[in-house]
Amino acid sequence: MNARRRGFTLIEVLVALAIAAIGLASVLSVVTNAARNSVYLRDKTFAGWIAQNKITELRLATTMPSVDKTNGDLEFAGQKWKWEQTVTQTDVPGMRRIDVAVRFANAPAESPIATVTGFVGRTQVAAPVSGTSWELDPTAGATAPGVTTTGTTGTTGTTGTTGGSTNGKAPL
Repeated sequence: MNARRRGFTLIEVLVALAIAAIGLASVLSVVTNAARNSVYLRDKTFAGWIAQNKITELRLATTMPSVDKTNGDLEFAGQKWKWEQTVTQTDVPGMRRIDVAVRFANAPAESPIATVTGFVGRTQVAAPVSGTSWELDPTAGATAPGVTTTGTTGTTGTTGTTGGSTNGKAPL
């Protein structure tokens, strides 16, 4: 009697291994790209925060920033960073544009990770501290001090120079 052996041939095993290797290589590629993307997004977020901090420092200053280009370096989140800030005059009197580019300290100057643009105006810098209470004055008909409402009143709400409402509530 001739008994038939059941099992896999060498060719079938090699084909199965090749398919498994291709599948595992694809999975490894996806995991590697996901890790690389998360590191890139983390660094881009940090660079954006640094740039926004620089713009906020200029906005909080008591004087208008001078029109020029400045740079510096700092350590943030365990990394060394370089930033370059350019302040330019806009067409609007009393308003300046601020561009801040942030990169790694060892990266070339032409490859910033993040660039953030902001504006600062003379009214932001020179705004006096207000002594006005923003609480509603019950004797003024639910109107904040210094706010005047002019216009017509109807069944849909108040309209006028301070904005309007169609649901009977005060405008924001």
